[in-house]
Amino acid sequence: MAEQYPHDQPDARQPDVVVFSPELLKMADAHRQRRQYLEECRQAADSGDCAAAVQMGVNYLYGTGGVQRDTNQAFYWFSQSAPDDPVGLYWQAVCYDSGAGVETDEKKAFSLFQESADMDYAPAICDLGVCYENGQGTEKDMDKAVALYKKAAEMGYPQGQCNLGALYYAGIGVEKDYTAAAHYFTLAAEQRLPRAQYFLGLCYEFGSGVEEDVNKAILLYTEAARGRSADGLCALGVMYFLGKGVEEDAAKAADLFRQAGEEGLARGWNLLGHCYDDGNGVEESPEKAAQCYHKAAEGGFPDGLFHLGMCYIYGHGVAQSDEKAVACLRRAAEAGHPRAVCQLGLCYESGRGVPEDIHRAAELYEQAARMGSPEAQCNLGVLYRYGQGVEKDRTKAAELFRQAAEQEFPRAQFFLGLHYEDGIGVEKDLVRAAELYAKAAEQDYPDGVRALGVCYENGTGVEKDAQRAVELYRRAIDLGDTFAAYCLGNMLYSGQDIPRDYAQALALYEKAAADGHPGAQCQAGYCHERGLGCEKDMDKAFSYYSKSAENDDEVGINNLGTCYEHGMGCTADPAHAARLYEKAGSMGMPVAWKNLALLYERGLGVEKDAQQAQKYFALAARENVPGAAEGLERLSGQPAAKRFPATSLRITGVFLLGLAAFLGIGLWDGIPSERLFSGVFTLFFIASSVFILCKVNQRQPQLPKPLRILYIVLGALLVLAGILVLLSLPGSGEPITAEDYWLVGCALLGGGALLYRAMGKKNKA
Repeated sequence: MAEQYPHDQPDARQPDVVVFSPELLKMADAHRQRRQYLEECRQAADSGDCAAAVQMGVNYLYGTGGVQRDTNQAFYWFSQSAPDDPVGLYWQAVCYDSGAGVETDEKKAFSLFQESADMDYAPAICDLGVCYENGQGTEKDMDKAVALYKKAAEMGYPQGQCNLGALYYAGIGVEKDYTAAAHYFTLAAEQRLPRAQYFLGLCYEFGSGVEEDVNKAILLYTEAARGRSADGLCALGVMYFLGKGVEEDAAKAADLFRQAGEEGLARGWNLLGHCYDDGNGVEESPEKAAQCYHKAAEGGFPDGLFHLGMCYIYGHGVAQSDEKAVACLRRAAEAGHPRAVCQLGLCYESGRGVPEDIHRAAELYEQAARMGSPEAQCNLGVLYRYGQGVEKDRTKAAELFRQAAEQEFPRAQFFLGLHYEDGIGVEKDLVRAAELYAKAAEQDYPDGVRALGVCYENGTGVEKDAQRAVELYRRAIDLGDTFAAYCLGNMLYSGQDIPRDYAQALALYEKAAADGHPGAQCQAGYCHERGLGCEKDMDKAFSYYSKSAENDDEVGINNLGTCYEHGMGCTADPAHAARLYEKAGSMGMPVAWKNLALLYERGLGVEKDAQQAQKYFALAARENVPGAAEGLERLSGQPAAKRFPATSLRITGVFLLGLAAFLGIGLWDGIPSERLFSGVFTLFFIASSVFILCKVNQRQPQLPKPLRILYIVLGALLVLAGILVLLSLPGSGEPITAEDYWLVGCALLGGGALLYRAMGKKNKA
């Protein structure tokens, strides 16, 4: 007998009673209705109902109506419609166009669109226009595309209205007309076409064809986003990112970019990549940024390809690969991305991922420069400045720098400043140069900050301000500029305008030296050699001089030669010293010629050779190197030729200008002749005294011929004037005064000094 259970207790062997909610009952009922509808639709289609067959095809194409997506079934049902059914023909064309359930065949798709359009089916008319616009299955014909879009638009088809508006907006196939574009976008947006809502939002955001209204733009972008318009999602994301018309919300922006990417918009992935790069609205992640750029690149988005290429260049979020970088950049360049073209040029210039080819680099820079890329304009300008890959043309270089500088590109502003400072390719303008350096400095361009510091240090184009120079140098150092550390070190070393501090100067020299600055390496060596700011250390001095010499610094090479000559910090090697002196001298270091001459004179490291010694002493003497002239005299017995001192030329110029001004003013004011002659003679006396104090003797170099003739003429006139005045005094009837003797003395003394200087013997080297 089976076990009995009391009626007042639940049966443990039976499941709990399930109580269905009204919502669940509604869902179940809807499911039954869909299944019933689907079955009825299938039966109708099987009986030859074209509309039902098309509906079955749409259900399977999009996975709606209670069935799973199946493109093969979709095409089957579309093909069951009657041959003269425009809707069925249209959907068959869609399948051939997209490869849904059948192999892609653009020509077949075009033919089917044409058949359906001939039956005045608006969607087919619109898509036939797309074929003509893009050249799909037929030759591209914008006139036919415009005509078809107009026809579809007149029939009230929103997609046709939107496509026609897009042509007017971009000025493709028709004259650009924002008003007409906004009109057609409005018609389509009123039918809630998301794409049209997005375009109309653009019109309101930028006031194109309608009055600018950011709030309307936000509403339209929002509606487009609700309709899952990828462009609408992206545009709304940008508004939240910028805080334009809405409160700034980087997190919401990033989410909208993600949704746009998931809807198939490559630009959305690209923008999300930027968010991950900078940590805007999401946690910073180079890896995720690279992944987003990769998705954008897969969608063929040029900027995504460019940024993915840059990730590969620097190993940012991906394994570094120059070859992969070049592949991405090349694809982006072929798509017309200016920065990609420029970066590809840099790869050819540096030989990264491609064989080094400066000429190909110049071609790519030229291409990108024509596209308006400031980076390319600047890079091409540098090539023209130095004649690399192109014929040197500094005027053209300055023009390219100007074009890039006008786009606020700091590197170009710096280079254009150099051209104005040196008067290369443009008229010299120190004030303009300083202004350009200041503009570059405003953007924290290190070279610009340092160059502006140099201007303030020397009072070039600006009022001299040592403290301002120090501030700029320190700022440039913080930005990583090695040269600035060297410049500030020089200020502290010299103690000019600021307190001298050898220790700080040495620290800055060593900082710049560590980054490979040859001048700083040489100066650091000198400080260690002399014990300036540190204890004397010839080992360190030798090390720094060696590094400086390796970087072809002529001073460092000469100083290294001195180390080898005397065995300072190394084993003495006069022969190596001789080679170093010769190299430094050939690089423009005149003291090295004197050092080499001494080696030849003494026969140290080289065979003793008085003739060679004389040769190198003469080279040094021409540059007024101390001791060189004496060495030459010691070997040849003849005084050395020197360059005519610039000081003498300046004194002469000032003297002549002063004389001319005095005579002009005197004649204009009607100064009495006695006072005029008195002033003239006084000026000549002063000039004569200056020349006498300048050691006018046999060791002074011979005057240039024009200046020598001038001295002879002036001296002769003065001596003659003095004699005439002296002869006229007894017969003048006036008492002879001290002033008279003063005038005569000035004339004779000044004239004699000028003649003595002009008639000096010619010196031989």
